Amino acid sequence: MNIMKLKEVNDRSIVYYYQPEGEGGFGEILYEISLSEARIVKRAENDEGGLNYGEKAVRKVGEFVSKNNLPINYTQAWY
Repeated sequence: MNIMKLKEVNDRSIVYYYQPEGEGGFGEILYEISLSEARIVKRAENDEGGLNYGEKAVRKVGEFVSKNNLPINYTQAWY
């Protein structure tokens, strides 16, 4: 599970914070509008051990943009 929070939107980029399992420090995902690409710019404190929380957050931010829907707060869960 990731807790995701919209940090910033401007004409060049969209920035989301993500927090694995709702614990520890936040990481940061940057979506560059000109490149139509999201990437991790700061890995979260608890994003380790092969669970790929950051990569899941990157894909979710891309999905938000493709659907033209940028939630302020979002809980990302998977099975």
